[in-house]
Amino acid sequence: MPEDRRTALVIPVVLLVLVVVVVGVAALVVRRDARSGSALPGAPVSTAPLAPAPAQSDRSPAVGAPLEPVGRGATCAGGSTPTLRVLQFNIHAGLDEADRIGLSAIAAEIEAADPDLVSLNEVDDGTRRSGGADEASYLSAVTGLHAVFGPTLLGYDGGRFGNAILSRYPVVASRETTLPQVTDFEARALLTVTVRVRHRQVSFSSVHLSAGSGGTADRLPEARAVAQVLGSAPGPTILAGDLNSQPGDEPVQILRHYFLDAQEQAGTPPGFTIPQTTPDERIDYVLYDHHLTAVPGSTRVLPSTVSDHHPLLTELTLDPARAC
Repeated sequence: MPEDRRTALVIPVVLLVLVVVVVGVAALVVRRDARSGSALPGAPVSTAPLAPAPAQSDRSPAVGAPLEPVGRGATCAGGSTPTLRVLQFNIHAGLDEADRIGLSAIAAEIEAADPDLVSLNEVDDGTRRSGGADEASYLSAVTGLHAVFGPTLLGYDGGRFGNAILSRYPVVASRETTLPQVTDFEARALLTVTVRVRHRQVSFSSVHLSAGSGGTADRLPEARAVAQVLGSAPGPTILAGDLNSQPGDEPVQILRHYFLDAQEQAGTPPGFTIPQTTPDERIDYVLYDHHLTAVPGSTRVLPSTVSDHHPLLTELTLDPARAC
C-alpha cells in the first residue's frame, strides 16, 4: 500500500479515538439537569474517607468558660501574614422555596463572596429532587475551587446527601468522622480537610448538627464529639457549620470553650441567618482557635435568593508569630 494512502487511513482512525476519549471524559464530569435539560459543568470531587465516631466517656467535653481572644504576636519580618476569607453556607440542596433548582445562583453567590474556604451543608449528589446533579462538582467547576464531599445519607432520593468543602488552597488530607446519636433521627458527620496555606497546614471542618425538635437530643452528643475531635488540634483550626442552635444553647457553649466565634469577635449584631425573608435566628457559625484572629468588622451575613439560609462570611488572619 502506498505511504500516502496508509497515512490517509490512519489519521481518521486517530481522530475517532480522540473524539471517543473526549466524549467519555465529558460524560464523567457533566450531569444533566433533568428539569431544564441543560448540561451542568463538573469538576473532579474527592470523597472523604470515613472515620468512626470518637469513643464517649465520662470525660467527654462539657460546657466550660468560653475561649477568650489573646494578644497578637510579633509580625513577620519582611512579609505579610495570610488572611483567609471563610464562608459558611447551608445551600438547601440548591433549591428555592418552590423547590426550583437554583444551583447557578448559589454558585454566583459563592463567587461574589470571593472565599478561600467554604463550608457547605445540605449538598446533593445524584438525587432526583436536584435533577441528578453532582452539586459539589458543579460548584467546584464554576468557582474554580477544590472540592471534597462528605456524604451523610446514602441512597437518599436516588443519590447522596451531606456536607462539602471548597478550598482555594491545595487539600493535603481529608476525613469524615461519624457523629454519635441517641435517636437515629438522621445521620450526621464532621467533614474535615487539611489545606496548605503557604508553608502552614490549616484544619478546616464543616458540620451540620441535627435539626428541629426531633434532633434536640442528638445535638449535645454531636457537639461533644466535635469538641473531642477538634478541641485538642495542635495547629490552626477552623470549624464552620449550621449548628441548629442559638448562641446561648448548650451545643454552642460546648464548642465555645475551645473556639472563638467570628460573629462575636468581628461582626455587627445580630448576625441572624434564617429564615430567608426576615432572619431572626443565628444558627450558622464560623468558629476558630487561638492560631487565628478575626479581622475587625469582617464578619457579615450575605444575601441569598435561593437557600433558606443566608451565607456567613468572615476573614481570619493566621497568627503572625506562627505563620512566618
